[in-house]
Amino acid sequence: MTLTVGSFDGVHLGHVDVIGRTVAAAKSDGAQATLLTFEPHPRCVLDPANCPQSITTLQEKLALIEGLGIEHAIVIRFDRALSSLSPQEFLDLLAPVMDVRRWVVGFDFAFGRERRGNAEWLRAHGHSVEVVSPFTLNGKDLHSSDVRRLVTLGEIEEANRLLGREYSMAGPVEAGDKVGRRLGFPTANIGIEPNKLVPALGAYAGRTIADEGKFIAALSVGYRPTFGGTQLRVEAFLLDFEGDLYQQRLELHFVRYLHPDITFPTTDDLVQQLRKDVADTRRIVQP
Repeated sequence: MTLTVGSFDGVHLGHVDVIGRTVAAAKSDGAQATLLTFEPHPRCVLDPANCPQSITTLQEKLALIEGLGIEHAIVIRFDRALSSLSPQEFLDLLAPVMDVRRWVVGFDFAFGRERRGNAEWLRAHGHSVEVVSPFTLNGKDLHSSDVRRLVTLGEIEEANRLLGREYSMAGPVEAGDKVGRRLGFPTANIGIEPNKLVPALGAYAGRTIADEGKFIAALSVGYRPTFGGTQLRVEAFLLDFEGDLYQQRLELHFVRYLHPDITFPTTDDLVQQLRKDVADTRRIVQP
């Protein structure tokens, strides 16, 4: 098999490049394109105080990887025991289940205790290794931390450019307090998956994928400050939709940031803004 290894959080354009080269190398070698990733993110084990929020959940990551042509995606639980293995011990762990013909790795790839293993180590121990050069945009190397920072700041269009797709969240529709319905804008609140990166508070133009199909949607991330809310909510108002979304799993795609989470002096002011958000969303998002 041809193997690539990494966290691949976000499956951004840099990851897509590495994965694409892995798939191409596998075809050239007559081998199976295989990807090995870790859950949770290694930093969450080695440096819990700085555990990064997930750009992609494991389910999202695996779906994206499959769509890029990887035949086998293997998930290894990352824990202290795994982190303590030497490079050779790590390879010994893989050897019984993997016949690796070639490694395709990123320029900063390292593995084993204290990151002692790398491309040079693999070559010195008889392995064929292809190292993929850094993926650059506007002369700057692309890292998952860049995407994470942009999403956190609400700079969603730039984050989407680095991802090569629209940033998304998915979750089950949860019962709310029906404030939106009373205002004429019934929204679906989705449950936030553990450690999933939540965009900056505010309103967004976006789209939603439901069982009934794809819909343009006005999205909101916030606490409903006009009503003194204290619970973070991620919700969607689906344009041109009528029906019951409860117990469905919705996928929300963020296209453009509209404005921050605002406390309005009156409900009428809020309704006016909601109307404007819907009009802006319809203008911005293509069906």
